[in-house]
Amino acid sequence: MAELQSSATDDANARLHPDNLRGLVACPHCDLLLQKKALRYSEKAKCPRCDCLLQQKKKNSIERTFAVALAGLIAFFPAMTLPLLGLRAGGLENEASLVECIQAVLKNELYFAGLLILLFCVLAPLFRLLIIFYLTSYVMNGKEAPYGVELLRFFHELEEWGMLEVFLLGLVVSLYKIIGLADAVFGFGLVAFVMVLMASTMATYFLDEQLLWEQLHGQ
Repeated sequence: MAELQSSATDDANARLHPDNLRGLVACPHCDLLLQKKALRYSEKAKCPRCDCLLQQKKKNSIERTFAVALAGLIAFFPAMTLPLLGLRAGGLENEASLVECIQAVLKNELYFAGLLILLFCVLAPLFRLLIIFYLTSYVMNGKEAPYGVELLRFFHELEEWGMLEVFLLGLVVSLYKIIGLADAVFGFGLVAFVMVLMASTMATYFLDEQLLWEQLHGQ
């Protein structure tokens, strides 16, 4: 009996060897192990148990993700420093950028709120764009990206921390409340801010996670 158990254990360990798992994919919802298949462009692979999307072949995924990440980084500095929205009333006009908004919040001793705005609206979106730009640039050139796997994991962890759309929604609500009291002045920073938001969203949409993961692993 001991020899049979040992043999069964050896067989199980052999099946769980990393070389034997390269052709398998686990469903993120129900943990079902499935055999990976080569997909054509626009084809999708779903889990037969829970219908979760497992793979999707996207055309020119790396190049498109690189392009929108670069566009987002170019627009990021103007989006943070140029005026987003201003008010004009009684011959007076006042405009403010996102950085100036954070400074005003901190000046009023609302340190926690200022820290949250800095983290969710500045640092998290910036890090996500930098990480995906860094990874796709290395993959496009056929080079090994140092700390690539760790950065890709961090990229996914930051996905729930970016709140650019929430900040933009707050601007729209504020504008609706004051539209009858003063004239709104739209700055170029608002255009750049929308471009950053679109670039961040499109980078996630264009990214073929399975392809990038395999490229970073050198498969």
